[in-house]
Parts: sequence; structure tokens; C-alpha cells
Amino acid sequence: MEFLYETVYWVSLGVLVYTFLGYPALALLLGFRKRLIAANPDYQPSVSLLVCAYNEESVIGQKIDNALSTDYPEDRFEVVIVSDGSNDRTNEIVQQYDDSRLKFIAYPDRGGKAKALNTGIQYITGDVVVLTDANVVFQPDAIRKLVGVLNDDSLGCAVGNVVLRSDNGNIAPESLYSRYEEAIHKAEANWQTMITVDGAMYALRREYMTPIPPDSLADDWYLASGVLGNHKHIAYVPEAVGFEYAAETVSGEFTRKVRMVAGGYQTAFRRSRLFFNPILFPRVVFMFISHKLLRWLAGILMAVFYLANLTTLNTLWFQVTFAAQTSFYTLALGGWLFGGIRKPAILHIPYYFVAVNLAAILGLWKYLTGGQKVTWERGRR
Repeated sequence: MEFLYETVYWVSLGVLVYTFLGYPALALLLGFRKRLIAANPDYQPSVSLLVCAYNEESVIGQKIDNALSTDYPEDRFEVVIVSDGSNDRTNEIVQQYDDSRLKFIAYPDRGGKAKALNTGIQYITGDVVVLTDANVVFQPDAIRKLVGVLNDDSLGCAVGNVVLRSDNGNIAPESLYSRYEEAIHKAEANWQTMITVDGAMYALRREYMTPIPPDSLADDWYLASGVLGNHKHIAYVPEAVGFEYAAETVSGEFTRKVRMVAGGYQTAFRRSRLFFNPILFPRVVFMFISHKLLRWLAGILMAVFYLANLTTLNTLWFQVTFAAQTSFYTLALGGWLFGGIRKPAILHIPYYFVAVNLAAILGLWKYLTGGQKVTWERGRR
């Protein structure tokens, strides 16, 4: 039995190290010195900015002002806002705007993001569709830089750089994780293609804006994976910058992560031909397993690793790693007991890391049991 426990220990440790350090290092190595695709300033296709909104009275005015002030040519740009059963002042605020570039569609019964997107698809006219959230503010040149890379025929999708900020304007604590993800995105894009997208800011060629299943939980990834399924690539455009306020509490981010992971499993199995067929899509399958699937399963692996370590305390190495794990989880517990989101980094980082991995476990459970609602609540503000 001791041999079995040690084998489980080393395998789980190896997979965790590969997931959080090994694969990012490999992606960086494979993408080293390869040039990111540059935006072509002369490529200016017609663009539709699509925003799905539910009870966004606090931000929708700012979003429209920001969108209409973009430096993209006015005769090639439109803003399409779909109100998914909003019952606050969202509709009233949007209707106050008188601009030929603005289209507004509202319906009384809330149906979820998929219904809002499928409705919006019927009204877009642009050759490129930029999808974003109501609470994301773009820099004036962001759209031009985002769609400019799609001049390259090998690309079907481009993803912008959304920076998380806190109330005081500083970089939010969880943006440490966002920076880690950004480095992986950039490395993957340099190497070949991104495997995922940030739904807060991405652009699709119009031919990939097809209706999605009405119960979709991860609409952004479902749409973007259609690009990969057509043997096109997803580019990362760090110069196309947007800003978003972080979640007020880790619990808000927790809720968002649960939905993301549940939707991730849903999309992966709906696109099984893409994500589980190494003969047709060898690179996509490898990147999906390394970047997404193992990350979703990391919380389970962490628990297995801890329990295996508990049964193998016969040498100094095992004793040290068990003490290190126990200390880390104790700090995470301290972060939870501390309350709120403003806590010392020594507590916040372990707490956030453990929370998002617990969210991934719950996301798997909700996918398996069908417990995740189609309607969405924004974790970030």
C-alpha cells in the first residue's frame, strides 16, 4: 500500500506542476521570438459592436458613450444593444440616445445570454462582430487594433486585453492571476493559436456568428471554438485594451468561475470532434487538455495530493511538503475568515487560488447535474 500511496503522490504532484508551471513554460518556449500578428491600420471592415445587457442601469450609459466615441470610422461602425428582460432603468437610458449608429432591441421575458446573442445576430450588419460586456470600457483605438489583425486570412477571431481594476483605480488583486493567464495567451498566440477567449472583449468574423444552443453557458467559448473547428486561429491583441472593475468580493468571482467551468465542460463535449479528436486537431486537443481540462481538474488533484501526502510521512521530503501544503491551506482559511476582498497578499493569494479551484470542482458538479442556470449574474462589476 505504501508504494501505491507514493505513486499517487508523485503522479498528482507531477500533473499539478505540469499544469501550473510546465505547460506555461512549454508554451513560452514554443512561442519564443515568434512575432505576434500585427494589426493592419488600412484594414477597416464594417464592425458591429454587440452588447447583451440585463439590468445594467449603473453602467449602460457609460458603455454607450464609450462605444460611440471610438475612433473607428462612423460609416463602418454600429452598436447593437440587446436588453434581456431588464426591469430596471436600462431600457429607459438606452432610449434617450439619438444616434444612427445605435440599434436597440428589448424584450420583456428574460431568457439568458444565449437568447440575447441569438436575437442580436439577427440585427448585426458588420463584417466583423465585436462582443463585449456592458461594464467594459474600451480605449478609443481598441476596436481598430482588435479588428485590424483579422486582415490575416488564417485568423477567425481576435481577443483583446481587458485589465481588471479596483475602486481606487489600481490593478485588482486577482489581476495577478489575469497576468499569468495573459502570459499564457500571448505564448499560445505566438506559437499557433489561443485555445480560449475572454468574453469581455473579442472579435469574430461574421461567418462565425452563428446561432448558439439556447441553453449555452459559455457562449463566448462556444462561438470562438467554431473558429478552431474551421481550422482558423485565434489571435491575442494586447494593444487592444479595455478596463473592467473586478468583483467586489471573492465570492462574486467564485460564482463567475463556477459558471465558466460548467459552461466549459458543456462546450467541450458539444464540440467533442474538436477537443477530443487528436487525429483531426492534434494541437488543439493538446492545448485544451493542458490549458483547460487539467486546470479544471486541479482542485481534485490538489485534494488527492494532500491525502496521498498525509499517508506518506516516512521521510523528511514528505514531511516538508505536507507542512508546506498545510500552511498554504491554513493561510487560505485565514483569508476566508478575514472577510471582504481587501486583505494582505499573504492571505489573499492562497484564498483566491483555493477558491477558484473549489469553484472548478463545483462547476463540474453543476455540469454533471444540470444545476447551472442559463441566466447569468455578473460576478464583476
